Amino acid sequence: MQLLAPQLIESKRRSEDGVPRLVPTARRPASRLSPGAAPLPARTPLPRSAAHVRLHRGRYLPTPVWERLSDEDRHLCRVLSAHAAASVPPVFSHVSAAIMLGMPIYGPIDERVHLTNDVEGAGVATPGVVRHRSRLGADDIVSVGELRCTSPERTILDLARSSPAEVALAATDGYLREHFRVGRRVDPFLFAEWQGEMAGRLAALRGAFGVRAARKVLELADPRTDSVLESVSHLQLDRLGFEVELQVEVPGPSGRSYFVDFELLGLELFGECDGKAKYTDERLRAGRSAEELVYRDKRRQDWICGSTRKKMIRWGSPDVVTPSVFVRRLRAFGVPIPRLVS
Repeated sequence: MQLLAPQLIESKRRSEDGVPRLVPTARRPASRLSPGAAPLPARTPLPRSAAHVRLHRGRYLPTPVWERLSDEDRHLCRVLSAHAAASVPPVFSHVSAAIMLGMPIYGPIDERVHLTNDVEGAGVATPGVVRHRSRLGADDIVSVGELRCTSPERTILDLARSSPAEVALAATDGYLREHFRVGRRVDPFLFAEWQGEMAGRLAALRGAFGVRAARKVLELADPRTDSVLESVSHLQLDRLGFEVELQVEVPGPSGRSYFVDFELLGLELFGECDGKAKYTDERLRAGRSAEELVYRDKRRQDWICGSTRKKMIRWGSPDVVTPSVFVRRLRAFGVPIPRLVS
């Protein structure tokens, strides 16, 4: 039996040589782990008790350490354990690759580690591991530290073909924000080049499972979204038939501009989505009180609505979990729904 001494890790989008890597960091305050990522042999077998959490066959983590970790870090610990237990270095994929590459994950994170094997490869069933069978080209695999996972483009397609659209779009938008946007500016040429590459990958999969769903995710993917909540909101608005513009600029006082999450075109209506953490998380408040943020948001909204003569509605994460739930929120404000979804 082995006791895992994990390493505090995060995904950097690119290192100097352009390859994503897992590196030691102190950015995640919720995770306080000791250095070193290799499993350490225990001198005596560990009893099966609440004192340790089983990560993988024969690999455990002390419960107090586990409880301090974020969901992403917990999944990464399982990835490290699966890697250490493998006789041949595996290629992590799907949600495991997305987390390794730093993509945001919407909703509960699958505890199971996902691997992809070439169709010619052999595999055995292992508890806590999902093995996908699919061909992997040389450009489908990247190195992340000493580990291997599917490339960002392959990971996005895998998620878009097999996961709920909410999960796939949130991860894709997060990747696009990191790689094709600086501040409010998006590089249209690089983004168009990426879209062309993804279209080519989809064309090569013509007739395969999930291609239609993947095509829809890529149609909606947009680096202008600022958060997972905006990505999910964009998806639900599209499902309900709204035509929208993202990150609409409104000239503000003193020469500065405000940016509104959505404009519902043809309705003279803006939409803003706010997570609860914006007002409750001390790190996001950056030293400001919740009351101050509420007051600033009210003045901002007053200016936007007054200067444009358009109304504004707001919603949060609980309002967009499904299209039907979102419909109830919109109808409460008298918003006509272009297309009802059962």
